[in-house]
Amino acid sequence: MSVIRQKSVQLTNYLETVLNNLLASHSNSTGLDATPPFKIITPSSVDDRGTQLSVLFREGIMLKVLKRLEREGIIVDERKPDVIRIAPVPLYNTFEEVWRFGQVFEKALKDVVSDIKTE
Repeated sequence: MSVIRQKSVQLTNYLETVLNNLLASHSNSTGLDATPPFKIITPSSVDDRGTQLSVLFREGIMLKVLKRLEREGIIVDERKPDVIRIAPVPLYNTFEEVWRFGQVFEKALKDVVSDIKTE
């Protein structure tokens, strides 16, 4: 496996772990019956995916989260109506940047879900 492909797999696996940890945290804080705000729709198998992970949001969440990510300088690929694709690129993204994405994403989700509850 080339060094670039190896880093690609590691970055994407790390991103998947970060996202799954956010989902687990959501389940633990709201109860197992609460619908999570997103789910990963890209296959988990490394052999069945490339660098990117597609995330499907509950209705009404994606655009608000996308705007918050963009305000923080995070660029993702939007697929309307409710999907973003997150692609850590091994030639220029770092593990720290994936971690930072997770922090920003978590805050954006919390803010958006909280805003929706108060509407």
